[in-house]
Amino acid sequence: MTSVLNILESLDCEDGLEVSKLERSLKITKKIDKDYLNVAIKALTKLGIVQTIIDDKLTINNDIDFLRGRVRCSSKGYCFVVREDQGEDIYIREGNLNNAWHGDSVIVLITKQGVRRRAPEGKIQCVLQRYNETLLAKVEPDKSTGELKAYPLDDRIPVTIELEDVIETNKKYPDKDLIHEIKITKYPIAQFNAKGLIVRELSINSGVEGDIELLLSKNNISKSLVAPKVAPKKISSKGRSDLTAQPSLLFESWESPNSPSLPGLYAQPYEGGNRIWVHAPTISERINLGGKLDRYLKDKGEVICLGNNWLEFLNESLRSASQFKINEECDAISLMIDINADGNITDWKFILSIIKPVKIITPKHLTAINNRKAKSKSVPIALKGIKDNLEVLYTLLHSAKIINNMNNISIKLDEFIPKLERLSELSKTFPGRDFHGWSKTYDCCDPQSLIDIYIRLSNNILSKHLIGYRLPFIYKEHEEIDQLSINELTKSALALDKKITVNADGTITSSELIKSFESSSEKKILHKLVKHIIPGVHLKLYEINTHEDITHLNYDAAQTNIESPWCCPSLNYWNIFNQFILTLLLSEGKSKSTSRSKKTVELGKSDSWREVDWEIFPSKLKEIIGNYSNLRLINNLNEVRKKSKSFRNNIISIAQGREAQKIIGQEVTAIITGVQSYGFFAEIDDITAEGLVHVSTLGDDWYEYRSRQNLLIGRKSKKTYQLAQKINVRVLKVDILKNQIDLELVTETETETETIKTIKVESDNDD
Repeated sequence: MTSVLNILESLDCEDGLEVSKLERSLKITKKIDKDYLNVAIKALTKLGIVQTIIDDKLTINNDIDFLRGRVRCSSKGYCFVVREDQGEDIYIREGNLNNAWHGDSVIVLITKQGVRRRAPEGKIQCVLQRYNETLLAKVEPDKSTGELKAYPLDDRIPVTIELEDVIETNKKYPDKDLIHEIKITKYPIAQFNAKGLIVRELSINSGVEGDIELLLSKNNISKSLVAPKVAPKKISSKGRSDLTAQPSLLFESWESPNSPSLPGLYAQPYEGGNRIWVHAPTISERINLGGKLDRYLKDKGEVICLGNNWLEFLNESLRSASQFKINEECDAISLMIDINADGNITDWKFILSIIKPVKIITPKHLTAINNRKAKSKSVPIALKGIKDNLEVLYTLLHSAKIINNMNNISIKLDEFIPKLERLSELSKTFPGRDFHGWSKTYDCCDPQSLIDIYIRLSNNILSKHLIGYRLPFIYKEHEEIDQLSINELTKSALALDKKITVNADGTITSSELIKSFESSSEKKILHKLVKHIIPGVHLKLYEINTHEDITHLNYDAAQTNIESPWCCPSLNYWNIFNQFILTLLLSEGKSKSTSRSKKTVELGKSDSWREVDWEIFPSKLKEIIGNYSNLRLINNLNEVRKKSKSFRNNIISIAQGREAQKIIGQEVTAIITGVQSYGFFAEIDDITAEGLVHVSTLGDDWYEYRSRQNLLIGRKSKKTYQLAQKINVRVLKVDILKNQIDLELVTETETETETIKTIKVESDNDD
């Protein structure tokens, strides 16, 4: 199905395009599809989005101020369009939605400018691309006609879908435990409802695999994307540095056979500090920019952790070609980093290389090192296999601790994932990833936590390097926590632990506050509170004005402190994109001003850009890079990140919900983790699942919410419920689809009664 977005992307050229050429561009051959295209062109022309120019050619009309964006709706009915150009969100009234659904990419026209604190208002002109081709729905009979219709589970899409060809499912009372995956065959238009087909039935109670299928469909993540039958490019050994003599090490905590491959490391003492080598698997050299494999990887976006398994990102041929293998020569992109005794970077250099890894470091190795006595001369049995590599490993561990203490790019917090088999891979550190605007606290027994330190450092170095050469790259933007939220968090922290100190004027930065939590007995609760106020991380495109004369630039790239991911191309597409830019610089970059010049510059070396006063790339290659580096790519990748984040949250929540189902009706201990006017949230100790005790269930008194103290207090009894308070609760209900657990407070009287009954039963048994 051709979308409006495909049509407009084909017409995005100054000279315009004839209809026949547009058909070829869109690969439209059937008459019915050509008729549909003509209808779409007429509609777009009438709306003023498309116009006809000389020789009946079609082109985009840039005279009207249309904006592109993505629809964001809430369950309460509020709708906004989040603009592609990062401008202020546009409020859309229900009558101006034009049948757009939550998540759809749209063209919008502003009808009313924003004033004071009010957002601008707009009207959706047309839908560029639908977000949901399939969705999860409940199938129920229509109250008036009795015909079965589908009602989306996502309450941000409040529509009715008419079902086509309903045969087996045409029952008067459908099974309440069944959820249906619906494929949309016709989207709503004017007064006509959407139409769809039932693709498959999904049971709410089909075990772990059934839960995964539900969540993949819920988050619009496809398992069926077919990889193109294109072999990866062969990499030439010409110009690559031979580093096979280095005994480099691989680090693995993930245990699944299809887990992603990660970089290798090597370290040695150097000039009073250490020289560290980070070796990244190379993907960008194996695929063509804009080719079939590239488009396939761009569509997939990133690897998805299914809990204890993986939905892979790379296809099998790319995975096999790029993965590092022990005692085999492997192509890599390597970064040499020199750090002094204080952990400061003194030099770096990027090169294309060939490496030969010798050992894999596992959690057993690091646990044995951590438990080993400082003065012990004997080598534990667990370390016998890596005895010859211990010096390298100790150097890496020592440097990692120093670098970690200096790193202020990402907020470090403890991660609380239930210790369940179905979540075994999720419990390990995901190197280089900030799912929620924070990263996991360094764990000296987790190899991937160790490698995460060097990946983030390498990402930071690449951003410095590419800024120096004025090349585009994708980076992670960590948004600042606003001061008001920090002040509220500080109040809650002081209420929990009086030992936490603030500055003389009562203020404190987020990093200072989080650091003060380390010695607090309520560290777990405080870390949870921090997670609620962190805005998150977004991918952005870094560009410098190409018309600016490089000889007049006045900046210091070495002072840049942002992350540009490139070390882990098996994890996501933004790593591959940045690898493209880096490998083009190293392999295609012009290293001297003229062919006759004797002065050659190593383009991968730190500060080398200061010696360059010529154009690095030919104009044609610059144009290709410029066309490829666009805002639409970034927006699409951010959508991929949102899906992945949502899936990760869902798979943890559903695992906790399943555990909570096993103890429905039982009394368990819990701790209060949040207080609101409508009740309080409590985390069940054994399964770390959080549920709500609604204020309506507290029948012994009328409770008032006091936001300043973050507590509920009874008007008569003065009984309080506040953060970190230990309580006994009973699980009442678990809604798997909504990730909700309803709890009931168990009063002291109930507990005493149960205790008396137990004592009586035991006494009777003794008699």
